Amino acid sequence: MIKIDFKEPDTDEWRAWRAECETEQNAHNQAIQAGKPSKVKPEVYKGVKYNIKSDVYMSPRGQFSGKCTYCESFIAADQPGDIDHFRPKGRVTDSEGNPIAITTKDGEIPHPGYYWLVYDWRNLLPSCIDCNRPSKGKSGGKRIGKWDQFPVAGFRATRPTEETQEDPLLINPVSEIPENHLQLDETGVFSPRNKSPKGQACIDVFGLNVREALVEGRKKAYEDTKAKFKLWLLVPFPLNKFHFF
Repeated sequence: MIKIDFKEPDTDEWRAWRAECETEQNAHNQAIQAGKPSKVKPEVYKGVKYNIKSDVYMSPRGQFSGKCTYCESFIAADQPGDIDHFRPKGRVTDSEGNPIAITTKDGEIPHPGYYWLVYDWRNLLPSCIDCNRPSKGKSGGKRIGKWDQFPVAGFRATRPTEETQEDPLLINPVSEIPENHLQLDETGVFSPRNKSPKGQACIDVFGLNVREALVEGRKKAYEDTKAKFKLWLLVPFPLNKFHFF
C-alpha cells in the first residue's frame, strides 16, 4: 500500500460523469431520507457511459497504474476488478459479515450504510477481488475481504457530513500516507508501525500477510532492490551516478 496522488481528470467525460453522479446522489438521498426505496445504479457510479472505470480507475496508464489501491496487485492482468466504496454504500458489517447496529429514537436498527456517498468520486477506489470480496480460499481458511466492513475508532456517522467526525481504521491511500501506519520487513511481511491500529486493521481486513502470493511478491521486490543497490555501490564513482535502475 502506497500513497496515491490522485488528481481529477480534466476531461469532458469526467465532468459529465460527475454531473450525472451528483444528480443521482441528490435523488438517492431524498428517497432514503423520506423512507422510500431507492435502487443504487452501478452503471452510474462506474461511469459506464463515459468509460470512467476502464480509463480512469483500471487503466495501467491511469493514476492508479492499473493496480489495487489496497495491495498493489495488478488488476487487469487476471481479473475484472471492483470499484470499491471506501465507506460501504448500503450497509456496514463486522469482520464476520454481521450487520453493525446503530441506536435511533426508534431503537436499534442496522446501519444503513453511507448512502450519501454512493456516487461520490472521493469514496470510490479500484480494488482487486481478493481485497474487496469476502473469501477464505487464499488465506488458509481465514475470512478476508473488505466488502461492507468499515471499522472506526469511536463515533460512527449515520447521516451526511457526519463522516468528517469519524476516525476510520482503514487507510485510504488517496488521502493518507500508508507508510505512517505500515512497515515492511525483508521477508515481505507487514507490521503496524508504532503499533498503529490502522496498520493492523488493514493487515487483517485485506489479508496482507496471509495471501502467499502477495508476501512472496513483496519479498522478491525487496531482494531485487537490495541487489541493485549493492551493484550500484560497486560501480566506481563518478560512474555510478549514471547507473540508475
